[in-house]
Amino acid sequence: MIFDFNRFSEVAASVYNEGNPYPLEDVLEIFREYFREYELHMGHAHPAIRASQVARIIQDMPWIFQDALSPQYADIDPDQYKAIIRRHFETKYRRCDYNINHFFSGKIREMRFYEACYRGE
Repeated sequence: MIFDFNRFSEVAASVYNEGNPYPLEDVLEIFREYFREYELHMGHAHPAIRASQVARIIQDMPWIFQDALSPQYADIDPDQYKAIIRRHFETKYRRCDYNINHFFSGKIREMRFYEACYRGE
């Protein structure tokens, strides 16, 4: 991987909240999978993202439905992310740079979640 994941992991660990239903190891594996797929599809490393963006993504990661946040139960199992991320990169969007911030915005993950986990694609 071209992306400096060791440095990124330090940033992610520094903003990780122990109250998150995902262990830090799962959070890092989801990020690693995303950056790996990004490089495969885009041909270059993912651009750096700010610590505040990393913190927001980590906070949002366990939930698809933001109105039903629960400190105990996640909407989505960490193991499901591999299929969701793969489906995301197979989807053609208009004017999309496939930045991880795009993936964690709006209904992008929700739609890929349904496609990958319920329709079996």
